[in-house]
Amino acid sequence: MKRSIQKRILRLSLVTTLLLGSSAYAGKIIGANANDPYVHTTPLPTQFGFGGWDLSDVAVKITDTDYDAIAKTFYADGTYDKMVLGDSFESEISTDGEVRGLLHGKDWPVGEPSGIKIVNGDSLRHGKPDNCIMTTSYLSIDDNPAGVNGYLDSATPAPTICSSAFQTHKRFKINMLESMVAGKNPDDYGNPVELVFNLVDGDTSALRYQVLQKINNYTGMRLDGYTVEVVDASGTVNPALTLSLGVAEDDGSDIWSWDSLATFSHGLWGAADGDHFPTDGFFDKVSAGLKVTGHNTSVITGGTDTLGSNYNALFGYWLPSKWQPTGIFWDDDNDPLTDAALVAFWGTAPDAPAGTSPAWHKGMADNWAIPTDSEFLAWMTSPLYASGHIEDTLNLGLNYIVNVGSNAALGGKFTIRITPHIAFDQTPPSYADENGSIDPELPLITDGTVAIAPTPTFIIGDILTLSLKDADQNVDPAVKDTTTVTVTTDTGDKETVTVTETEVASAIFTATIASELTTASPVVGDGKMNVIKDSVVTVSYSDNIHSDTASTTATIPADDLDDAVDSSGNTASSGGGCTYNPNGTGFDMMLLFMMALGALYPFRRRFLK
Repeated sequence: MKRSIQKRILRLSLVTTLLLGSSAYAGKIIGANANDPYVHTTPLPTQFGFGGWDLSDVAVKITDTDYDAIAKTFYADGTYDKMVLGDSFESEISTDGEVRGLLHGKDWPVGEPSGIKIVNGDSLRHGKPDNCIMTTSYLSIDDNPAGVNGYLDSATPAPTICSSAFQTHKRFKINMLESMVAGKNPDDYGNPVELVFNLVDGDTSALRYQVLQKINNYTGMRLDGYTVEVVDASGTVNPALTLSLGVAEDDGSDIWSWDSLATFSHGLWGAADGDHFPTDGFFDKVSAGLKVTGHNTSVITGGTDTLGSNYNALFGYWLPSKWQPTGIFWDDDNDPLTDAALVAFWGTAPDAPAGTSPAWHKGMADNWAIPTDSEFLAWMTSPLYASGHIEDTLNLGLNYIVNVGSNAALGGKFTIRITPHIAFDQTPPSYADENGSIDPELPLITDGTVAIAPTPTFIIGDILTLSLKDADQNVDPAVKDTTTVTVTTDTGDKETVTVTETEVASAIFTATIASELTTASPVVGDGKMNVIKDSVVTVSYSDNIHSDTASTTATIPADDLDDAVDSSGNTASSGGGCTYNPNGTGFDMMLLFMMALGALYPFRRRFLK
């Protein structure tokens, strides 16, 4: 993407520089200053902001993207064996001698182990602290103020800092494990997981740190609350160490509203704001989460009082991972490194009578409608759609501040202690049993159905997928048969396209056609769709028995017209997970399951981290 203003690239520093420089800056927790210089030490990069998170009870493992360990090592000084695309990490957090939490960030090259960094002396607004505890992620070409690739595979990695742009992967995620509820009963508090932080030796300043984190329910039980507590090096409450909720902070204003302190994904539950979220949440325009109490004290509590959304009507109390629902996702920006848009879920509508069987539904904006045959066919056959778990139904994003006093008062360290509260009601959701979620039923698509994807809109430059389901076109069960569909635009383009069976005797036929921005009259029969903004592209099919049509509408990205045209060179392919290209928008997917539609056809999954 072109940038009219070029800013200086944020650079990293060596661990030795960080540890010496932090005292000079008077950063309370050991870490990096926001403007520290960087010295790149290929192939063992030294982490930006390393040293503040105490790893004494943490095992940092380099893994593949399924979090299976591989033969690479993370070292005590923050260096690690060279990582490549397909590598990730997982940090096991032990408390009281057992692993209680797994900390995750973004896969390499977007993120790196250990998963938490400390940033001091950043410049923020609206009373927010100038310091933060956040994840170890880096900036994409679009988010980097320098306008170049800032990921770890570049010559100039640019780390996210407290003030980096919206949705630049700032939050670290702690999966709370079954050991946190072991031996506990419903309506009890569980066992805590602890994060320990190292303070700058001899420092006497008092600083505030915003903590950017999520706590995710992998305990195997429903939860309905939590506590966050801070204690000093001796494990006791200390008046020099408190938590706050951003009420009447430095400039006298509240940093966060009361309903944004402990929330599930705003894209699923939240109102459109005209800026970051152009539409209401998929499930509700009311925020989902917990009310929080405990300002300026050693402990804050997210209680059983919810924020008024339909989360509980849809799913019950805070879901464990075994009951996370299945959804269908659309990669609406052709970028595998950004979150996909949810277009359907398997379950029951929030107003459904008790005992209603689960089904596929669209969201609140569509009045929980069951998708059409054409929509199912488009989602099945286009690589821009994927099926997977809706993990954000487990992930609670927290907003709070740690007020840290002098080193001498605290003993050189302090601890953030997180404890879940187990819900009394442990009833499974409608689509699950005691052991976990049940696989969704497979849709049966009517013969003669056609589809075009992406739908309902596409970005000019996208490759469009055309699909047909028609058993009577399966003429020879021993070969992949072909037939034709017609594709037109409302501006006069017309193409006849041959579609081919996906598998022998599948009765599902597909083809692709490129879309291209045109400034002149469309050229009929040139093998591509010549479109302008708001062009409607329609695919039609007719034989002696069936006929059907489906349409989609052309859009142009708001940020840069060139992006819309250039994306045509980056098509999707099936394979092993997300394909990373710092200058591209390709989307790669992986087989999830086979859908029965008179035959088997692969329906694909996108792995979201």
